Amino acid sequence: MKEFFRSFQPTITRSGLANFGLTLKTSLPCDALKGVVHSYLQIKAEKATPYPVLPDGTQSIFISPHGSIIGGAQLQTRDMQILEAGEYFGIRFYSGALRHFFKIDLSEITDQYVGNEYFPCAFFHNLHELIYQQSDYHKRVNVCENWLMNNFQPQPNSRFDQALRLIYQSSGSVKINDLAKSVDCSSRHLSRSFQLHIGLNTKTFTKIIRIQHACRQLYITPRESLDSALALGFFDQSHLIKDFKKHLLSTPFDFSKRFRSDFYNQ
Repeated sequence: MKEFFRSFQPTITRSGLANFGLTLKTSLPCDALKGVVHSYLQIKAEKATPYPVLPDGTQSIFISPHGSIIGGAQLQTRDMQILEAGEYFGIRFYSGALRHFFKIDLSEITDQYVGNEYFPCAFFHNLHELIYQQSDYHKRVNVCENWLMNNFQPQPNSRFDQALRLIYQSSGSVKINDLAKSVDCSSRHLSRSFQLHIGLNTKTFTKIIRIQHACRQLYITPRESLDSALALGFFDQSHLIKDFKKHLLSTPFDFSKRFRSDFYNQ
């Protein structure tokens, strides 16, 4: 099940929040939206600060008092910026779930952040105003949940959902041809479906999930994990290094070293 996927975002770990001086509130969706909405969250910043985000194949809506932006699936680590002190609300969706609310081609916003004007839903344009009319976090969650339920159009289970589950179960290590055979679909057709629902082709998405798994393992057991590319789901050390440089703009050693620093040790 895709709801078992846990995105690793170092900024919102306990140690990452302490490093950047941020406070986090988070909560899960109602039963009807489980497996679609990952979580709601609110970040409180005491001052302007960077907000690093690792690629994870998901989409999010970021809401401030000034407006909303939607992040497509990212190909590389991105340093977002919180420009001023305040409370910032967000909705995190599972991969492919945004199409339960908007009939759009997610490949159009890959590696981008777009504003309200992109989405064919007039009520969405006022969502940030409705949220910030509430001073209480839980009331903001209720506003979001009501909006989502009013616009929720559940989609039947598909080959895409089956493939997504298999990718998560393998931590991104499944071979594309084997994946296509498992869901009785051609590799080309499956890739088009992933482009539409996530914004990434199947091969790129599996790489992102494999890197997510590796990042979590490096964070938990940095010294042990670095010695074995296979333990992290990679064919060999050169593939591990190549994919880290491409998507995280860092070597595995530098990534691991960062989380052994005084800032990130729990």
